[in-house]
Amino acid sequence: MKKGILFLFIIIFSFILVSCGSNGLAIFSQPENKKGAEYHDFKGFGIIDYKSFPQEAQAKLAALEAARQDAYSKAVEYIYGVYIDSNTTVKDFALQNKTIDSTLWGVIRGAQEIDEGFDMVQGMAYVVIRVYRKDIEELLGKKLRNF
Repeated sequence: MKKGILFLFIIIFSFILVSCGSNGLAIFSQPENKKGAEYHDFKGFGIIDYKSFPQEAQAKLAALEAARQDAYSKAVEYIYGVYIDSNTTVKDFALQNKTIDSTLWGVIRGAQEIDEGFDMVQGMAYVVIRVYRKDIEELLGKKLRNF
């Protein structure tokens, strides 16, 4: 009887340890890019929208395309930067109006899609693209020191 209780305790304890290790947000982690690397990876995300696209295949393809565009946007933001324009109106020491506009502009050549997939639990698609240092240097027309 004691062996059965001990065995049951070990099973329950193991289950608790395993279930506490994951928070379900692993899909959102970005690839680790090290300084001085030959390339950088950028991960984009897209929501699988069954309301706009009732057919599953169409919804997944749309989510993959959105994830691809998000990955390219992150690459452009990293390589070229973002232009941000802000306007704030204050009256009698109280905020009346605030607008922030951001603009991305850039050309990405030589990017390679290295991974794509779906996390059906989160209802998302993801795409990872890789841009090599030599391609970025060619785009910018200069050698990079702190890549």
